[in-house]
Amino acid sequence: MFGLFKKNKPNRKERTEQFLKKKGIKINYNLPHIESDEDTTIKTPREIAQRVTVLAITNFVAFNGMSGDQAIDYLKKYNLWDYVTPDEVDFLNDPTDEKKNSESWKCECIWVLLWSLNIIEDLEFPKDMCDLNQIPLEKYPVQPSIDPNTFINATKTSRSKTEILDANDLYYRLDWTCTDARINGYVIKNMHPGVVYERHYALNWLINYMNQDWDDISCDT
Repeated sequence: MFGLFKKNKPNRKERTEQFLKKKGIKINYNLPHIESDEDTTIKTPREIAQRVTVLAITNFVAFNGMSGDQAIDYLKKYNLWDYVTPDEVDFLNDPTDEKKNSESWKCECIWVLLWSLNIIEDLEFPKDMCDLNQIPLEKYPVQPSIDPNTFINATKTSRSKTEILDANDLYYRLDWTCTDARINGYVIKNMHPGVVYERHYALNWLINYMNQDWDDISCDT
């Protein structure tokens, strides 16, 4: 999808708007440009690998694959506890059903981060929730009886800054459409607002949006 955006063509904002127009999606032409390539620093492959590994563990807890205590023991055993955020610590110490429901949406963040590491080939349009079961086990951050640091240490590259910013620009504008639909009471076909929000969230973290930590990412539209 994002490979269609070529250099030396209309700017990123215009390219995204052209794409959305073809999709028949409402566009706010007054939304500003996002940060330029020159003004953006993308998270390093190692930072992405560390973050997605922790998310994979909290995701197991959200879907009842392990208990909060088991997750804490696992993360401490493999020296990953320092990468767990305060909100994730709170979740793991008290994984209520309400918190599990909220945390389960982070599967979309896992999907985006694995896309940024070239493990997912295409984010695909956000009409449905992702299916993490589509990812081959040998490419997943957490595997049975294997130190997750093996995945982290082997991760050396990520997608280009241009690809990630193209995706961020798209989800920024899609998120505006979802917000507008919610405020004005109309239904968007073939697009899931929850999926859009979570992917926008992960993409904002990837581009160091406002230098915010994971728990504090804002998805301004």
